[in-house]
Amino acid sequence: MENKDHSKAYTDFFRHLNANGKERAYGGFAPDTLDKLYDWERDEVEETIWTRFKFSGEGDLAMLVSKLQKYDGIEALNERLSEGLAGSEYSMRMVFVAAAAYDATLIEDYLDYIFEYYDKKQDYASLSVLSYLKPCDKLYGFFTDVYLNSSDSTARMVAVDGLLNCKGYIENPMDLEERSTFDGMTCAFLSDDPELRKKKLARFENGEFDNIPRTEGSFKIVSSEEAIRMAKERQKEEDPGELVTGVIDATESRTYIVFYEPENRYIPSDLSEELDIKPAVGDKVRLLKKKRGRGIIMSIEA
Repeated sequence: MENKDHSKAYTDFFRHLNANGKERAYGGFAPDTLDKLYDWERDEVEETIWTRFKFSGEGDLAMLVSKLQKYDGIEALNERLSEGLAGSEYSMRMVFVAAAAYDATLIEDYLDYIFEYYDKKQDYASLSVLSYLKPCDKLYGFFTDVYLNSSDSTARMVAVDGLLNCKGYIENPMDLEERSTFDGMTCAFLSDDPELRKKKLARFENGEFDNIPRTEGSFKIVSSEEAIRMAKERQKEEDPGELVTGVIDATESRTYIVFYEPENRYIPSDLSEELDIKPAVGDKVRLLKKKRGRGIIMSIEA
């Protein structure tokens, strides 16, 4: 039974700390944990964080280590990072350490470790960590390079999250619901063509994506019962779609991105099974536009 005398932050911290397997996912500690503790709880929690990080090397504690008051957390992070570099350790644990040190100090040299880790491992998780950090020109340049030059569509999409954060569109990168409201703008970046991506990036930097409508957040926290109820309601809804005309703006991993001018929307779409001819970028198409999800390209207009 939960101890009612303790704060929720205290209870959640120890529950996650003592979890096993998938429950102990990296990044699971709330970044504002220490701020939400009762004053009389803080000493115990800080001592626990310090001991576990120093002697067990638990990387997901790094962001909290940087905020300790009783201990020199930055020194501990530097010590752990130096040990890792000396031993040529390239791991997500060290990525979390470098990220925490950067976020606490804004010293950009810490970013170099994460960049090098990504270059070696091509790990999306490290890109995701970078997309949550405080913006700087160095980060923006890195995300630009990944977006323009990576052949991996998933890496490019994570880089777009980083670009949006660096340009100040996202107020709180840790808020998944807020991030999801930019899905419409994210779709505007989609393209398998490197030359077209250069043009899209230029348009973004010129502010041409600013008027793309926001989408409704899809990461609202609800109870399991509410989630089941909402899913059943969506199943009952009939959405025959609306037949509209759009233009193929780009292709991305076998998906066609259709620009629908009246709503200034970029709609990821599939080909109708009855359509034998594949459209090309610039073609005008008839599109079955749904309220939610992907569109269906029904025909190519002459």
